[in-house]
Amino acid sequence: MRYTLLKKSIGILSLGLLSSGCAVPSMNLLDSGSAQYPRPTMQSKQIGLNNSQQVLSGALQQSPLYQAPFLRAVGMSSVAIQPSKNLNQRRLLAIRAAKIDAYRVLAEQIHGVHLDGQTTVAEAILTSDILSSAVRGTILGAETILIEATGGDTYTVEMTISQAHVDRLILVYKNSML
Repeated sequence: MRYTLLKKSIGILSLGLLSSGCAVPSMNLLDSGSAQYPRPTMQSKQIGLNNSQQVLSGALQQSPLYQAPFLRAVGMSSVAIQPSKNLNQRRLLAIRAAKIDAYRVLAEQIHGVHLDGQTTVAEAILTSDILSSAVRGTILGAETILIEATGGDTYTVEMTISQAHVDRLILVYKNSML
């Protein structure tokens, strides 16, 4: 009997404490003239937006989880055209050729492509049209991400280079050109 009486009084006491801790002051949400909750103005919205942008830009600069963007390149090569009689050696040569092709694509993205064109017209008829392209540049810091056999005769190599390496390469390239 004592135990059940004690249990009931503790339950009533705890219910009273919980309800008093959750009490919400009554306020009229439609009352726009309240000094405690002023209506937002365009100026206060702009200040809040500027503060949010400052916080976000500071967090991105100081965050150790921030990752710099990168460039990605894919190179491809065929096994059948490689100059060897041994199949395994042709495969290795195809992988090497695909890797060099991926380096070329990275150099095109970083340094650009030099195009030369020549068109010859005689008696209002096109007689010759020649277009050539060349890429010249240095690639440092590229990482091979994927080497994959696609189909029965082709290898694909995927490479990436970080934006920090790209910025450094462009700076070195500009300094050597001037």
